[in-house]
Amino acid sequence: MALPKLYDWERIRRALRQLSESFPELLQSVVLIGGGAAWFYRENLRQWDDPDFPVPIYSTTEEDLWLSKDVDFMGLSVAEAGELLQTPWDEATHTFHYAGLEVDFLEAGLVLFPADALRSARIAQLDEMSFNVVEAALLFAEKTALLSSKVRPQDQLHREVLARFLKCEFCRQAEVPAKLRTTRWLARARDVKTADLAFFEGDAPFATRLAKAIRALEQREHRALKHWAKHHLPGYTE
Repeated sequence: MALPKLYDWERIRRALRQLSESFPELLQSVVLIGGGAAWFYRENLRQWDDPDFPVPIYSTTEEDLWLSKDVDFMGLSVAEAGELLQTPWDEATHTFHYAGLEVDFLEAGLVLFPADALRSARIAQLDEMSFNVVEAALLFAEKTALLSSKVRPQDQLHREVLARFLKCEFCRQAEVPAKLRTTRWLARARDVKTADLAFFEGDAPFATRLAKAIRALEQREHRALKHWAKHHLPGYTE
């Protein structure tokens, strides 16, 4: 019996590095999605070490569920990916087997599509490479949609981490006015609330911290964010 794969962020980085070395232009034309992207945000959350938003603690069984393949991408069709990798698509595993890696290329999700994923992708810059990561709000929306249509335990784990990351980032950005991009903040808040109407309502400590940060912003410069808070943040007052 084959031993189960043990996944962690370093393993994902190694897989990305291996693909980058074999295909130097690949990572600039695709977007990391799925469990690998969720782990990217999990790692960000760990590095922030914010006491209000700690990384969830999972059992060994839950950790084993986190990834079912090495990396998932969006941005190439299965046919294009097969031509690039020069290996056939495995219908049984829904992956390409390339040089010891299991690689998936998703052409479209339930609410996640290539144009949006590529347009809003975050650029992750590591010492040895850079790559595109799907925007956390979009991946949260996709995981939420997946959970409403079928039950996969890893999607629940991913969604939990993404929700915690987003709450932390919404607060951290509102707390640093000099770096706050209000239009982008509001767009991401809209995407998240469209996916989960109760996102800004079901966590009182989060809502309290966010309200405090928005209340401290300058009225003239950030009136759009204050207007949003009056309509979407429970109990918000100036």
